[in-house]
Amino acid sequence: MTSNKPPNWRLDFPHYSRYNNAMNQDSYLPSDENMQVNSAARARVFLNKVYMWMAACMLLTAGVAAYTAQDMQSLYWVQEHRLLLCLSTLGIVVAMSFLANRLSSGALAVLLLTFAGVQGILFGPLLICFGLQSVGKAFACTAITFGAMSIYGLMTKRNLGAWGRALMMTLIGLLVALIVNIFWANGVFDFIISCVGVVLFSLFTAYDTQNLLKIGLSNEEEIKSKAAILGALNLYLDFINLFIYLLRFFGRDE
Repeated sequence: MTSNKPPNWRLDFPHYSRYNNAMNQDSYLPSDENMQVNSAARARVFLNKVYMWMAACMLLTAGVAAYTAQDMQSLYWVQEHRLLLCLSTLGIVVAMSFLANRLSSGALAVLLLTFAGVQGILFGPLLICFGLQSVGKAFACTAITFGAMSIYGLMTKRNLGAWGRALMMTLIGLLVALIVNIFWANGVFDFIISCVGVVLFSLFTAYDTQNLLKIGLSNEEEIKSKAAILGALNLYLDFINLFIYLLRFFGRDE
């Protein structure tokens, strides 16, 4: 069943320099009490935008997936064009990463929603392959885990920025392991990959959430429109990848 899962794209945005500069601020909390209150209000507004974009993506993905799953002609079309769809999702993420400085907020929003729609098309067969019960359990566990790790990322006083390199190196190793297991097809190794994937994207959720909090607390107001869209993409990717790896557990017998 692993061949039916959507691709696990998870890229940061190294070429949107102003976005990264805001994320990498170590001392992002202002010392003055009034400034802290104002910064907290700004962060709340910014994070609301991020989660609104993410919610829109989730709803779009769910709607498209439900439609695709109930239409047999759509399912056949997805199977025939799976490679093209996977490449298109990769192309969208790469475009948003490398062209973020040049693209307008509107263009980034269109790309984000297009990405969510294509993901919905790819998720359609999962509803058939794994069944609604397994999908429902995986989604519930994903929502709980994602919510808990997001709260941790928002509330912790620990600077999670140091996790970045280790998380990216683990992600690269995970992708290599996935490729190896395509040819090896070992059940135990697949179980280990699933465990690593769940832990990895849980940690990515906390890491990305704290980075977004740093941006929200910063004074870089001019970047926040784009950053909200890019941040929503990162959190959306964290959520769907976490969902996919949990689904591998719940749907193992399907």
